Amino acid sequence: MKAAVIEKKGTNPRFKIKELPRPIIKSGQVLVRNYASSVNPIDVMARNGRALLASAGFSNQVIGSDFCGKVLQSKSRLFKEGDEVFGMISAIKGGAYAEELTVDADQIALKPKNLDYVEAAVIPLVGLTAYQGLFKVGRIQEKENILITGCTGGVGSVAVQLARTLDCHISGLCSEKHRAYAHSVGCDVVIDYQNQQIPSGARFDLIFDAAGMYTYSDLKHHLNEQGLFVTTRGETNNIKGLVKTAVDVVFEPYMKFVFVKPNADDLNVLKEMIEQGKLKLHIEKTFLLNQLTEAQRMMKNGGFVGKIGVDIGE
Repeated sequence: MKAAVIEKKGTNPRFKIKELPRPIIKSGQVLVRNYASSVNPIDVMARNGRALLASAGFSNQVIGSDFCGKVLQSKSRLFKEGDEVFGMISAIKGGAYAEELTVDADQIALKPKNLDYVEAAVIPLVGLTAYQGLFKVGRIQEKENILITGCTGGVGSVAVQLARTLDCHISGLCSEKHRAYAHSVGCDVVIDYQNQQIPSGARFDLIFDAAGMYTYSDLKHHLNEQGLFVTTRGETNNIKGLVKTAVDVVFEPYMKFVFVKPNADDLNVLKEMIEQGKLKLHIEKTFLLNQLTEAQRMMKNGGFVGKIGVDIGE
């Protein structure tokens, strides 16, 4: 099978397409012919040696989390050969930037019928992060007043659409040039984080930091009593931010992290919403497997809405 591998670590290492052996399927797993994937920030971190999986030190590393394709072999009663499936692999494991992969059958779901392979492949990691962050960690309720940072990114735009299903009042932080898109996915109020401040009197039942750029100390004065601050990462881009995040995690009970996990039940919730027309992600651009270096450069540079797709081909 063909796979995009990282032959060695370093500054901005490049991908190389190689032929690798077919993965070995185990009991309870399926072998998937993978037709599509996507690019997530964690993939860029892995490529540049900033994630846990990048510290393993092995060569011919295959990263990537999202996948969508057809079952080639099954050692599970949950799926049969020919089923179209989608899901994610833990970023610690990786392996989705390849034509074939093995995955536990209880961590995937049938592909939404109304999406093609690339459209479905951009959903799992960001969709599960948003769903688990809002519903399982944030305990979101109907008609709450919520704030979502990074509301036009992958996680953020899914979070807005999920919150919209509960008739929440949604304020979103993004850049001014993405204001129209933020409104289109469901934000009631859009705040240009570069030139505007969150109104001093604004209070929220839940703040979901989809951008991963803030910590509890930054926004706690905008929380209602018992309000929660849920973040995908916290402000960890510099030493000062790391210290603030560490202190908040230890001492602030209303700050929570979301650590996304592959989960079939949660994927099926997303699948149902997609098929009902309640959830869809904008794809800014789609790259081929041999263009992954360019795709990750685009992710690193930012400045776009939605997701970046990867077409692995049939």
